[in-house]
Amino acid sequence: MKDLVAAYISGLCIIHCLLTPILLALGGAGLLGHWLEAEWVHYALIAPILLLVIWSLPAARRQHQQHAPLWLGLAGAGLMLVSLWVPAPLEPWLAISAGALIMAAHLFNRHLLRLYSGGPLAGSTQK
Repeated sequence: MKDLVAAYISGLCIIHCLLTPILLALGGAGLLGHWLEAEWVHYALIAPILLLVIWSLPAARRQHQQHAPLWLGLAGAGLMLVSLWVPAPLEPWLAISAGALIMAAHLFNRHLLRLYSGGPLAGSTQK
């Protein structure tokens, strides 16, 4: 469940990074555009993302003994933090890449947990 929540929050981050420039370019964003552009929104999205990477991935690694989701998540978290201090034109590109890495890490982690616990795999056709 933690991995799904984390993947959804990472997806929200990606959507934010894609839609904010479009809304601002169209000029019709008004108050919503100012809200989406606010610095606190970045921190509000990043805080739960980083907490879930730290909380979920190391504990799961101890269960399934696979390092890849943890390394993907840490790479994405590092990239996400770096995106806060780069020049504005680079920030969305780094944040989108980071969000994709973190989302992939959590979804892969969820798959491994199900695989190693003997639970149903996503997309399986067992009846």
